[in-house]
Amino acid sequence: MNRRFTTAAVALLLLAGTVAAAAPAATAAPEPAAAADGFGPVSVRGTGDTVLTSAFQGFEGDPVRISVDARATTNSVPGSTGGHFHVRHVHTDGRLVADFEGDITCLAVGGREAIATGVVTKGEAPWFPGLELVGSKVSVSVEDNGRRGDRMGWVWGALGKPVSDCQGTVAFIRTTSGDFSVRG
Repeated sequence: MNRRFTTAAVALLLLAGTVAAAAPAATAAPEPAAAADGFGPVSVRGTGDTVLTSAFQGFEGDPVRISVDARATTNSVPGSTGGHFHVRHVHTDGRLVADFEGDITCLAVGGREAIATGVVTKGEAPWFPGLELVGSKVSVSVEDNGRRGDRMGWVWGALGKPVSDCQGTVAFIRTTSGDFSVRG
């Protein structure tokens, strides 16, 4: 395997969380009961933008945007969770690397931190021809730091490493704009 492909594959693996455990379409999670403000008692919502660092060889300087709107009636119990996520990654030259969205399948909240996992329902990754995104599993992690700036992280199983419900990583990169709100 050549170095450019390996570097791109690692960056893709780190970048936005998908594939491996395709959830059957017939088992969509029921929408959880909403609180008075329209959101569940356990939730994460918002959008964060970041610029990839030199740790993402070949993608340093690329803008990435992640949006999450997840809520659950019970913490970290698949089936009590509903919501949506969207990820967009554009290369510095303006070409699309990946753009995908899907349904949230599990939400785990602890203090200011949350991990939301989901399944891609539509998307494309033109940077990686032949990579099938639909049905892949994604994990997005968020650290809500209020006005001090939030952090986010991601994992996806696109390269054969499965992502399980409510499995994630630390929120490893600071947002450059946007805001996440974590409750629970």
